[in-house]
Amino acid sequence: MTPLRKLTVLATAGLIAFAPAACARGGGSAGPAGPGRSAGAAVSVGPAVSPAPSPSAVGPPVASPTEVTPTMTGRVVSATVTYPWHWPNDVGSPAVVRHDYAVPPVPRLAAIGAASHPGTGGERAYDRMSFTFTTAMPGYSFAFADQLIGDGTGQPVPVKGNGVLRVMFRQAQAHNAGGTDSSILTKPSRPLHLTRMTDYAPAGDFEGVVTYGIGVGWPVHSNPQPQVRAYEVVRVLADGQMRYTVAIDIAVR
Repeated sequence: MTPLRKLTVLATAGLIAFAPAACARGGGSAGPAGPGRSAGAAVSVGPAVSPAPSPSAVGPPVASPTEVTPTMTGRVVSATVTYPWHWPNDVGSPAVVRHDYAVPPVPRLAAIGAASHPGTGGERAYDRMSFTFTTAMPGYSFAFADQLIGDGTGQPVPVKGNGVLRVMFRQAQAHNAGGTDSSILTKPSRPLHLTRMTDYAPAGDFEGVVTYGIGVGWPVHSNPQPQVRAYEVVRVLADGQMRYTVAIDIAVR
């Protein structure tokens, strides 16, 4: 069995080695995700957002013996917590983040990364999945569900775990201009075997909406409400190209 906290990292995903300082926390009752309030270019919906660390203060976490810290590429332009630790199914603070930008071109999903991060320096332990896009930061929302349903087909998509965190990106795509080839250059193998994240799977890439499900594991005889955080990083690469990463963090405890 692959040990928990196994790292599956992708250097081009850029963000997965980041461990921002502890943010504001909130709780809430369970319920379906609902519509968010209006937002601008980088606005969160949910509990009050604590400032993210300045780019110069952001650094890789202390790696455990089973982890590898990837080599970071490019220069950080901004790092922002857009949804602090919270239960995303809280109807009072749904996990909805909107970004407004002109299209075309539509941001393409270029890389996916995943890693376990130990709790150090007062930060809680968490698993992270990062999604890196070209062109711009897409809008997105996420919420827990009993199963992952494919967009358009209405059929269940197999994903290991006791539940699934459904992540939906809007004004985005995961294919190239021809529509037949994937735009994703690097991604983790399946299943994940991390502490909380057990697996992941695509559930849709159609009409500007890209959907993924992250399989989540917890004790069978429990009624968990895992806390989730969203974190964004904008980078400029050596050749001048921009990369926009959305990281979804799920607390281990």
